[in-house]
Amino acid sequence: MTTTAVALRERPVASATAPQALVWASAVALACFLIAGVSEAALIRLLRPTELELDWISDGMLSIALGVAIYLWQHLRATRLALTEHERSELVLQAQLSLAEDMQRRLLPPVPDRTAGLEWAALLVSAGRVGGDFFDFVEPAPGVRLMLIADVSGKGIPAAMALTLLRATFRSVARHTDRPAAIAGRMAAALHDEWHGDPYVTAVIVRVDLAARLVTYTNAGHPGGILCRARSQRALSDGGPPLGLLKDVRFVETTLDLAAGDVWVFVTDGVSEALGGLDRCWQDAIVDATLETRGGGAESVCRTILTQAQHGRGPAGVENWNDDRTVVVLSVGNEVDRR
Repeated sequence: MTTTAVALRERPVASATAPQALVWASAVALACFLIAGVSEAALIRLLRPTELELDWISDGMLSIALGVAIYLWQHLRATRLALTEHERSELVLQAQLSLAEDMQRRLLPPVPDRTAGLEWAALLVSAGRVGGDFFDFVEPAPGVRLMLIADVSGKGIPAAMALTLLRATFRSVARHTDRPAAIAGRMAAALHDEWHGDPYVTAVIVRVDLAARLVTYTNAGHPGGILCRARSQRALSDGGPPLGLLKDVRFVETTLDLAAGDVWVFVTDGVSEALGGLDRCWQDAIVDATLETRGGGAESVCRTILTQAQHGRGPAGVENWNDDRTVVVLSVGNEVDRR
């Protein structure tokens, strides 16, 4: 399986241990004793009290020191309790994120085996522990492959939670039709009924007919895929609006033939923005990477593009930019198998 998921992990907050608390308490007591002693000596030197007044000064300074020590100890204890509670909350959050990360990884399917000269590759790297990018493969009928690459609007846990419904909807609709435009239309209506436009999903749905050697696709507001054929390129942008944004919408689908040496590249906006953002910039970067590595097959092309995207600067003027990055590649061998 050519699926990779990388997550950023946060270090848990460390709380004070019992020995550390004892050291702090001792330090507080010693500090109060020294402050009280120095203050008392200064008052005696300044006031030159009688023996009775000296007793009052000693008792007063001792009471003040004791009060300060008790206050500092209570403050330290409250701080420790708050820190422990924060650590517990942090541990719960990390456990939940780990569970969500594992569940999201399980949603990703294995990449189809090489068949009839066609080779698939797919790589996904999340910006955090969980993300909103997704891809899927299904085989609705012998010799027919459906591919979905999608990006849920928003980030983090809310976007990741939406992926379960997205996957279930795609697979449910694909059992009734394998036409990309029809699938997109039904998914748009179903997701709109659930989310009312927030979030929404950008996606490309691709149908590959191995027997007829045809590719049919529709693009739902997603970065246009790229078909690299010989020295030419073609943007795969025909389609309609994002899924779930509108309820009743029709999508356009386009059918193209499969030719020996073709490389079909699909990415999410985390890749396109990392490579320059503007259509010509990121598309040219993908074409260049494809021409450099196409001899190595789909996985080589996929890894090269993703590596470049991971080193990309992202949108101009945006500091600390980061986003999920996904690449799906279909390559057609020069020696085309026919089965």
